Amino acid sequence: MEKTTDLIVVADPDEGVQAGFKRLFGEHLKIVCFGESEEALLYLKQNTGAAVILSCYNLPGRGGPAFLRACETLVPQAARVMLTRENSAEAIKKALNEGHVFLFLQKPCKQAELITAVETALGHHQHLAKDRALLERTLAGSIKLLIDMMALFHPEAFRRTATVRKQALKLAKGLGMKKTWELEMAVMLSPLGEALLPKQILSRYRAARSLTEQERDVLNRAPAQTRELLTNIPQLEKVSEYLFLSARGYDGSGFPKDGPKGTDIPRVARIIKLLTDLWYASPENGPDAAAFDAMTINKRKYDPELLELAKEVLMDDVPDDKKKFVTQCHIRSLKPGDILIDDALTEGNRELVLSRGHMLTPTTIRRLEHFHQTTGVRQPIRVERHQPAEEGVAAPA
Repeated sequence: MEKTTDLIVVADPDEGVQAGFKRLFGEHLKIVCFGESEEALLYLKQNTGAAVILSCYNLPGRGGPAFLRACETLVPQAARVMLTRENSAEAIKKALNEGHVFLFLQKPCKQAELITAVETALGHHQHLAKDRALLERTLAGSIKLLIDMMALFHPEAFRRTATVRKQALKLAKGLGMKKTWELEMAVMLSPLGEALLPKQILSRYRAARSLTEQERDVLNRAPAQTRELLTNIPQLEKVSEYLFLSARGYDGSGFPKDGPKGTDIPRVARIIKLLTDLWYASPENGPDAAAFDAMTINKRKYDPELLELAKEVLMDDVPDDKKKFVTQCHIRSLKPGDILIDDALTEGNRELVLSRGHMLTPTTIRRLEHFHQTTGVRQPIRVERHQPAEEGVAAPA
């Protein structure tokens, strides 16, 4: 067996079994062992990259089949293996139907048979991981198209997604999160609930003005509406739950009233809560000390670890050699990939056409052209560009 960094989780109270796995595979794979189900599940919540999960049938806690079923929700791409002395048809049926196991191995298991089983399970995991990666890329492209289209009709709601996505990836890096797909999808879709709200209710809420009982009821239903829209889309089940809980405070405040608090709130939901509130507390050019001071006043609403990390990584200076160029140019000189520094507004009534932070595409550039032809768009427009443009006045950001 070739040496890899694949993670194998073994849930079995038999110390001999645990020692055997470490002896056979410890030099080639990362082996982590547990004697009961709940501690193993807690570990898997924080280590969702497990490749293979092995469990005995009579696992202390919730039992092997129920444990593996829970693992399927936490780590769907992991191959699940049942290793047990139980040989009844009922036990096998329960393991397959309830635990959705990939392999069922009988104890005692010969060394060669166990090695073959683990190699087969690793191959199955790699196959699932490749399929999931392909599906994620396809779905991500579809979601990006959906967001671009919705941003055309609800620019005020979706204006923060580009900025918050960059910040979320910085936090993810600081937290050591290797897989960020669900986080990115959640950030991109986070304004969906706002887009469903009447504009007058949203503006009153953001201005901290009092709401009627009926208006507050409409506002409180927004996360549930978002969950209902997304929950039936394959691969977005978790994302829909993260968004449903993204208005829940770390201290138990917010929506839903009977929801979890503290670390029981999914980390992605905690990140979105923090970054959404930070965005509204920040000036146009990004978070500053005053914004974090405002957040600190209500610090009980936020995960303290995330709040400290955000202060550390979101206010750092960008090295000169990595700065983009800022250029002021007219619509005819805009290029796909340019990022709006300021809101694009119409000439007369200054209606929002595209929000700051929006990465331009051929479609959005054509939208600006159409608006300019009909009502006029304020120009020149400031954008960030990776290379200094020949046209326009360029200056370092």
